[in-house]
Amino acid sequence: MELNIEQFLSQLTTQFLGRNYDYLWMRTMLEQASSTHISGSTLITGSSHALNGMKESCWVNAFNCSMHSQDLYYDFLCARRVLERAGKDRFVRCFIVLGYYIAFQDLSLSTYARQYLIPQIYYPIFHDVHNWEIPPVDDPWAGTDGIPDTLKKHCEQSAIQMILEQGTYYSQFRPRRSYFDLKGKQWKDLSMEQKHRLAEIRAGDHNKIFRHKSSYNENKQILKDYVHFLNLNHVLPIVVIPPFTPEYNRYTLPEMKDAVVEMLDAVPEDVHYVNFNQGCMFGPSDFMDTDHLSAEGAEKVSSILVEMFGP
Repeated sequence: MELNIEQFLSQLTTQFLGRNYDYLWMRTMLEQASSTHISGSTLITGSSHALNGMKESCWVNAFNCSMHSQDLYYDFLCARRVLERAGKDRFVRCFIVLGYYIAFQDLSLSTYARQYLIPQIYYPIFHDVHNWEIPPVDDPWAGTDGIPDTLKKHCEQSAIQMILEQGTYYSQFRPRRSYFDLKGKQWKDLSMEQKHRLAEIRAGDHNKIFRHKSSYNENKQILKDYVHFLNLNHVLPIVVIPPFTPEYNRYTLPEMKDAVVEMLDAVPEDVHYVNFNQGCMFGPSDFMDTDHLSAEGAEKVSSILVEMFGP
């Protein structure tokens, strides 16, 4: 059965979106944030903890320029791109969402990031590989030889429109999933033994990053520059540690938690700091896995932040 042109374009767009979802998300959010005409807007940067933990619709006008494993360096590049291109006073607050390990992370020194994240997302957008000397080359249309540029452009625009219609990272195109294969169960349904076993694995992986002291020292300067840049643009800097499960917190190195506070103390300018792990407001149903919030938990966190810092 032959496809008509509409069916062909629809399938091509869906395939392109599936292969390049993260790149298209980041590109689209940066473009939309940079061109917003709404004053009092909210900017969000961070890693998967921001993608999972921040519900944009809780704010009047929010843009989530976050990505899985995104480090502080690319957080800053995202914010700088937006604020340098947006109209004056469009943004009034910026949430910098961190996991403890982010203080020690440098994507440009990561084998995984060099293979996937930087070539497919950050280099095509920013043409910046930070501490990596060899610029990668990645073609989002690889494997589709023979398709005219006009059709590719049409499909890209259609894919971007699909993302805009969803309005948030997790959607029918990218369902919210646990970091672990929970065999069809939800986090709240696991036994305590299972929760502790998974938390020890996850926190153990993050604890390994604690040894990257040189990256930590560089990140201290990056955070200073980031906060200074926000203040220059009259944007309120707010560092947020989202809630993690008690099990994950138990196995996370105390020294790594202390290092985040030390990093913030080294910032000479005012910066608000919210750590959601200093109380017991969140239960098992608020989590999708060891350190990522469920949709319910994300709405709870976002609503609290709105109450604290405005809509």
